Amino acid sequence: MVKKQLIETSLIQLMETYHFREITIKMICTEAQINRSTFYAYFDDKYALLDSLIDSHIMQLEVILNEDFANLHLTKDKRPSVEKYLTHTIEYIYEHRQFFRVLLTLHPAQNFTQKLLSNWRTNYMKVLETSATLQYPDYFVSYTIGGQFGVLYFWLQNDCPEPPEVISTIIYNNILKINR
Repeated sequence: MVKKQLIETSLIQLMETYHFREITIKMICTEAQINRSTFYAYFDDKYALLDSLIDSHIMQLEVILNEDFANLHLTKDKRPSVEKYLTHTIEYIYEHRQFFRVLLTLHPAQNFTQKLLSNWRTNYMKVLETSATLQYPDYFVSYTIGGQFGVLYFWLQNDCPEPPEVISTIIYNNILKINR
């Protein structure tokens, strides 16, 4: 494992037990079995480490969006693209469930939650820009995101008992029910 990834993994593992504010650079270095100079070669402090992790995951979610919605404007029926996007997003969250569980349910990081919800809002607005108009799209998107976050939170809090495909189908079906 690359040292940077080892440091990132160590922080998340420590956050399973400790609040972020309780974690020290020394604890991260001990967990990662590295010296402090190695930590500082990658990060200025623990805040930079956490911000880097958050930004990396948000960026990966953007990559998923851009790949799944690349030709959205060319298709009349947006539903298959939305379904594919949800599936890929939930699969990504599942692959990185320790990170998402820690930062959304165990020790919620407000800046991460805000960035995630903002990312989802932007993504849904992109879909709505290319589809039939809703009377109040901002409210539809807010309602959809709230429900999606609630499902995700419950799923992560319970250690993801259902496979990602089930969760993405639940979210997708709920979107279809409210978008009539």
